[in-house]
Amino acid sequence: MPTDWSGALIGRDAELAGLRDLLGSARLVTLTGPPGVGKTCLAHAYARAAGYPGGVWFHDLAADPGIPVTVPGDGPGGTPGDGPGEGPALLVLDTCEREADRCAVTVPALLRARPGLVVLATSREPLGVPGEVTCRLAPLTTAQAARLFAERAAARGRPTGPETGAAVAEVCRRLDGLPLAVELAAARSVMLSPGQIAERLDDPFRLLAGGSRTAHPRHRSLEAAIGWSHAMLPDDERLLLSRLTVFEDGFVIDDVEGVCAGGDIKADAVVDLLARLVSRSLVECDTAGAVTGYRLLRTVRAYARREPHAGAVTGAVTGAVTGTVRGAVTGTGDEAADEAGAVRLRHAEYYAALAERAAEAVTTGAAAPHLDRVEAAYANMRAVLRWCTSGGPPMVGARLASALETYWIVRGRLREGRGWLASLAAAGGMVRGEVLAGTTLSVAVLSCALGEYADATAACRRALEMFRELGDETGQTRALAVLAGLRTMSEPVPASRTLTELAERGPAPAGHVWSGVPLLLLGQARLAAGDLAGARAALERCVAAGRRHGSELSLETGLLVMARVAVYQGAYAEAESAFRQGLAASYRMGDVWGRAAALRGLGEVAACRGRYGPAAERLAEAVKAARSAGSPPLLGDCLDTLGRTLLDVGEYGAAREVFAEVVELGGSTAARPAAMGLAGLGGAILGSVGASAALTFAEEAVARARETDDRPLIRWCLFVLGQVTRRDDPARAASAHHAALRAGAAMGLRAQTADSLEAMAGLAAGQRRHEHAARLFGAAQSSRDRLGLPRPPAAGPQYGADLARVRAGLGEERFAAAWAEGTGLDVGQAVGYASRGRGPRGQGIGWASLTRAERQVALLASGGLTNREIGAKLFVSPRTVQAQLSSVFAKLGLSSRRDLAREFDSRSRSLLGRDSPTGPAVPAQRDHPGEAEDPQGGVAHLTGQLGG
Repeated sequence: MPTDWSGALIGRDAELAGLRDLLGSARLVTLTGPPGVGKTCLAHAYARAAGYPGGVWFHDLAADPGIPVTVPGDGPGGTPGDGPGEGPALLVLDTCEREADRCAVTVPALLRARPGLVVLATSREPLGVPGEVTCRLAPLTTAQAARLFAERAAARGRPTGPETGAAVAEVCRRLDGLPLAVELAAARSVMLSPGQIAERLDDPFRLLAGGSRTAHPRHRSLEAAIGWSHAMLPDDERLLLSRLTVFEDGFVIDDVEGVCAGGDIKADAVVDLLARLVSRSLVECDTAGAVTGYRLLRTVRAYARREPHAGAVTGAVTGAVTGTVRGAVTGTGDEAADEAGAVRLRHAEYYAALAERAAEAVTTGAAAPHLDRVEAAYANMRAVLRWCTSGGPPMVGARLASALETYWIVRGRLREGRGWLASLAAAGGMVRGEVLAGTTLSVAVLSCALGEYADATAACRRALEMFRELGDETGQTRALAVLAGLRTMSEPVPASRTLTELAERGPAPAGHVWSGVPLLLLGQARLAAGDLAGARAALERCVAAGRRHGSELSLETGLLVMARVAVYQGAYAEAESAFRQGLAASYRMGDVWGRAAALRGLGEVAACRGRYGPAAERLAEAVKAARSAGSPPLLGDCLDTLGRTLLDVGEYGAAREVFAEVVELGGSTAARPAAMGLAGLGGAILGSVGASAALTFAEEAVARARETDDRPLIRWCLFVLGQVTRRDDPARAASAHHAALRAGAAMGLRAQTADSLEAMAGLAAGQRRHEHAARLFGAAQSSRDRLGLPRPPAAGPQYGADLARVRAGLGEERFAAAWAEGTGLDVGQAVGYASRGRGPRGQGIGWASLTRAERQVALLASGGLTNREIGAKLFVSPRTVQAQLSSVFAKLGLSSRRDLAREFDSRSRSLLGRDSPTGPAVPAQRDHPGEAEDPQGGVAHLTGQLGG
């Protein structure tokens, strides 16, 4: 054994133990692995620790390849020499790849001649002889490599500490955990900090040189270590290796055949050439998954890019690509540039086509395997997008980006996707046509998912115009469906009419998912319009289309929205079943969006059934999933459901935090989350502070909800307003509760109708109309019993007090009779009875009574605008503005614009908590007038939000 090797072996305890086990049962073990992985060091460590009675022998074929390998114990010509004694002996043959053919002949001869001999060989490829056991040595983990770096740096007087931990980990990650590379990097710690070393690893070969003077030249630099293997490659393997550098991270055999075949590499030779590169430890192979994957270590990739076959690829990757691609297309430029450009272009077109096939398959069949395929190839797709936004062909990038639209939504990468689309548009080079129209529509869809409705509407209209110019009927249907879906946010009834027409146009080719999208959006529009029966009918058709075409994505989305309809109808078992099916599909597809929606629904169902513990768990999971999905509207819905559940159990402080975030998510334009959040804040403040502090929030919630025309939301806000005004203004509370009751009953919201009946009964009890109250209590309880709907815990004390008051006022016998009469009423009869006997009718006085147009005029007038200026903004005449302003003054009890401005400022201060000891309830934001409803029927909201 050599006497000049020293140093502790770090991070290889498991490998050393495994080697002992292998050599205990096998006579020839070959250590393989990529350059610099530490094969020689491990062999040294094993040999020094091994106890072989016959001795240990070492031969480095790289240092002295010309010496014949003889049997230990035999001299030249077979005469006795200085050899081992009796018993087993170990022969270590280092760097056998240099003399692989001779070793394949000699080693079996040695083993036959000396039965007690064991051979440990190190080689970058197996010897390929009978009886050989191969032990592949993998790179160190990041933690192991960091420990090696720290020990080697400390030995040079440069200890590392916690403050450099992240930089050391980055160095080790970028060096693939190769011990040689890490040791060479640690040697630079004498003059550079770990952070400075990491910054310089874009060219690792320049930095990582100057190893031990006593080491073999191949171990003195990273470049020499890799070059040692690279120099032994035949031309065809070297060419394939250079082409493989175009891949970012991993790839599969189909990718190699699609990108690297051509010219000097025939398609039918790819598998064999790749197998040889894997055998030589230059390509890493991962067999853990269903499909075998491959990748190049970063260091090997960097080296192969420097060689003549790959020099132009280096230029393409670093951004100097325009001339390369033109050379590949036009035939100009030098040979290396043409080779690199051709490979880069094939790479881009291959992944664009792969994404397009996957997008079609996702929307028409089982989505999971295709989404997983895109996920596995996503690093390469990102590389294509980077190239196409920095000089590569923009149309190829646009094709890829459009195809990735569904993937970005399902996997929660909305902002990244929209960012790539913006970068492609900024890069220029896209001509009007189908690709640009599709890209523009993708911008609209992603912007809608992000809650940026104005941008989404503008992009959708541009796409629609382009599709019309092209005469593309399918594209027009898609654009019109998205545009109508956007109108659902503010005008669900007219949106429903548009979507009904689109749904009747017939299916798209091959049962494409877009044939189901109008039905899905139609169901959502009808749900927002309060037409539960119509919503169910549309969604059942959507689900049926998904089942018929085998579209997992269509089926999942249809089931989730249909489950929401079932929740509103009180069909909790049906809703739970549909949500569970949707959840299972979301897990199969890796769909974080669908997972959040399904978990939210399951949490809501659990809360409706009184299982608040499981409900809280599900809703917490839903909020987490919605955050990862990156969609503010989705997160707002999940938080709203969580907040309402917190209100049900009386956790008002936690509910207030949740609803404040919902308001914030609404930004300056989204009325729906603003209304949800304000209503929730009103309920939370009512429970924790009192009615007077909650009133402004409840009023503002009703006003913002009416901007959306979302009828279930309007009903909820009216119900909260009724609760808030019950003590101080019973007439107004009766008006709000009656409106909520009628709306809920008309829509078929069975659980909410029971809540409203109890609220009306409580008001009647306060007015000493005990018999009327008892009948309403009985009707509400009958409805709860039919639904299996328990009363929320937080409502218990008020309900108990009201019921006790009615019992005391009537006596047990009369109470029981009135209660029984109430239980005999069906829902329609109970609602009619509540209406006939509800006592004084309030007129909804206050901000909550303003129409959408009156609210717009009031906000603009409070900002100091004249009637003419208001009319110009709202596209109406000054006379119309004056009429609406007069109505505003009458409803609010005001007489001048100055009073209106003062009232608005007071409301703003109240909403922001400036006059309240409880502190601000919503974020402070400045209100400023903006455009009103689009005259063409698009989505529009005021651009101002609550503020001072």
